Amino acid sequence: MDSNVDPDVALAVLRRNWGDVDKAATALLEGDTGVAPPPYGTFPPSLGQDDRNTIVGPRTPPPSKPERDSPPGVIDLTGDDDKDLSQALKASLEDHGTTFGPSNRAPDPNWAMVSSNAAIGPANEQAADVHNDDMRRAIEASLSMTNEMTIDTYDELPLEQRVRQGDCPVTLRPTQASRVCAALITHGLFFVPQVRYWISLYRPLPPQIDESEDEPIEILPPQEGIAYVVWSLVETFVNMDLARTTELNVDRALDAFDATLWSGAGEQPGDVAYHFYNKLAWAVETAMLEDLDRDKDTRLFHFRYGLSDTDAPTGPLDKRSDMSVVKVAVRGTPDANDLLSCLSLELSPIGDTGHHQVIFQPSEVVAFQLVRDGMLPSGSNHERRTFAFPNHVYLDQFLQENAKLASDKRRLQRELYAQVDELKERRRHLNWNEGRNVLNDLRSSIHYYENIAEHNDDETRKAHLQDMATKLQAILVRVEREIRILDDQIAKAQISAASVYDCPELQKHRYDLRVVLVHDGLYGRSHLYSYVKQRDKWWKIVDYSTLEVCSHCKYALVTLLTEGQVSEETVLHDPIGLHLNAGPFFLIYSRAIPEESLRPDWPENVKNSVKHNNALFFSSLPPEVANDIEDPNSPPTSPMAYAVEDPELEGEPMDLSN
Repeated sequence: MDSNVDPDVALAVLRRNWGDVDKAATALLEGDTGVAPPPYGTFPPSLGQDDRNTIVGPRTPPPSKPERDSPPGVIDLTGDDDKDLSQALKASLEDHGTTFGPSNRAPDPNWAMVSSNAAIGPANEQAADVHNDDMRRAIEASLSMTNEMTIDTYDELPLEQRVRQGDCPVTLRPTQASRVCAALITHGLFFVPQVRYWISLYRPLPPQIDESEDEPIEILPPQEGIAYVVWSLVETFVNMDLARTTELNVDRALDAFDATLWSGAGEQPGDVAYHFYNKLAWAVETAMLEDLDRDKDTRLFHFRYGLSDTDAPTGPLDKRSDMSVVKVAVRGTPDANDLLSCLSLELSPIGDTGHHQVIFQPSEVVAFQLVRDGMLPSGSNHERRTFAFPNHVYLDQFLQENAKLASDKRRLQRELYAQVDELKERRRHLNWNEGRNVLNDLRSSIHYYENIAEHNDDETRKAHLQDMATKLQAILVRVEREIRILDDQIAKAQISAASVYDCPELQKHRYDLRVVLVHDGLYGRSHLYSYVKQRDKWWKIVDYSTLEVCSHCKYALVTLLTEGQVSEETVLHDPIGLHLNAGPFFLIYSRAIPEESLRPDWPENVKNSVKHNNALFFSSLPPEVANDIEDPNSPPTSPMAYAVEDPELEGEPMDLSN
C-alpha cells in the first residue's frame, strides 16, 4: 500500500478487523490507526451471537488421546496435557471463518462458476485442455449439423497430389462416410505381419481338370463366396504394398466384404468394428483352413476358449468356443482403467470359485473392443483419465496350462491391492479430520502464533506463544514424516502388485500392438482415425478431405509429426474424446516376431496388374511432376483394377527393388 504505513499500526488494524485483509486495507485508507476497540457487538466472521463469550483465537483440536471409537490410523500427536496446545490444535481442525496465512487448497472445478486462474499440475492441465477441446468440438458439431446423418463429402485429389513417396502408407478411402470404420479395419489388417503373410499365400482352388485335355486350364479370380472375399483382400493388400499412389478407393473390396455400416451418431463405431472384424476374420480363417496347406493347429484370428475346469473343445471352427475379438468393459475406475486389469476382471472375476474363462489354444492375432457403456460420469469424486494399454502384452496368465500359477498370482495381486487400499485409508485418516486438511490447518495455526497473536510486549506471553508455535511445528513435522512413510509403503506395494506376473513362466506368449482405432466422439469420416505400425514406426491415418502434409511425402493422406511418424507415447496416451465417452475403441495385437521374417509372396498376376496401373498413372501425370518421381511405376486412382491386360507388359516381372 504505502511504505509509510507503520507495521505495528497495520497489525493492530488487522487484528481489529479479525484478520480480514480486505477490510483492514480499507480501514487503513480511511485513516484507522487501530487504537480504538472494535465496535460493541462485533464478532469474528466465524462466531455468531451465541458465541460472544467464546475465547477469540485459535480454536482447539480434539483431545490429545483419540476416543475409543476413533477411526484406525488416527494417532496421538501431542503426548501431553498442555491445555493451550490442545486448544490451538482444536482450532486448527475445527471450522472457522478466518484463515490465518495463505491457503494452498486448489479450487474445486465442480463449484466454479468461472474458469479458475489457479495453477494446476501438468496432468490436470492436460485433462482440462482435453475437456475444453472435446466440449468445443461437440458444440461446433452440434451447431453445424443439418441432420443426424451429416456426411463428409468424398473429394478426389488431383493426380499430381496422389504421388506416393518413400514408404508412406497407402490409405483406403470409401466413397461413403458410413463405410469409414470398415475401411480402417481393412487397412489396419495389412499392418499385421501374420495376416499380410498368410493372405499373400492364398490362391483360388483350380477347377477339376480333365486329364484328356492337353491345353492348360486358366484359373480365373473367384467372383462369389468366401473365396471372393479373401481374393479381394489379396488384391487390396498387393495394391497397398506396391502401388505408387497415396490413396486407393476401397468401395469394390468393401462390397465384396459386405461391409458393416456406421449408421449414425447414435451407434458406437466399436460395435461396427466388432461385427465387421468378426465377419472378415471368420471368412479368412475358414478359407485358409480349407484351401491352404498349413498346420491345422495354427490359428490366425480365432483362439479357442472355455471354462478352466472343463476339457478343451475339439473339432473345426465353432463360434461357440472360438473367438477373434474380446470385448473389454472400460469402467474408468482407478483399479480398472487399463487393459490387463479389465481383462482379469472379465475372465477371472473377484471371488471366483475355479470357474473362469481360459484360453485353450491361442491364435496368432487377438483383437480387443473397448466398450465404454458403463463408464462413470465425470464428477466431483471422479476424474477421467485415458485408458491405458501397453505396447505389448503377455497372454500366458490366461492360458489353461498356466491356470493354477495364474490363480495364485492373481490372489497375491489382490492381497497387495487390498494392502494399498488399507495404507491409503490410514493416510487419509492421518491427513484429514472431519473433512478438513490437518496439515493445512496446522500450518495456519503456526502462522497465527508466529505472526498474528498479540503479546503487547509481554515477554511471558511472547515466550508462551513461541512455545506453542514450536510444539505445533514439531507435530507438523511428525505428521509429515508419517505421511511420507505411508506414501513410500504405498508406492512399494503398488510396484509389487504391478509386477506380480513378471516371471519367466508367464512371459512366453508375447503379443505386440499393431493397430489402434480411435474415435473423437462425433460422427463422420473425419472423426475416426487409426494408428498403424510399419517397420517400427507409428503412423496416424486420417481420412480427411482436407489433408495435412507428410514430412517426406508431399501429398500423403497421413497426418504426421517428426520425420513422418508419430511417437509411441502419442499412440498409447492419445486423450482425444476423453470427455465424450470416446477415444481408442479397437486394438489389434499379434505375436511378437520380426516383421521381416514373414515376407509376403504375392500372386504374380496381381503384381503385374499393379505394375501396369502404376505405368498408366505415371503416364497421366504432368511432365514437371513425373520428372520428380524416382520410381517410373506410378499407380492409378480408384477403383482398383487387377485384370488389365497389356501386351507390352505381359510376362514382364514386377520390379520390387524399391
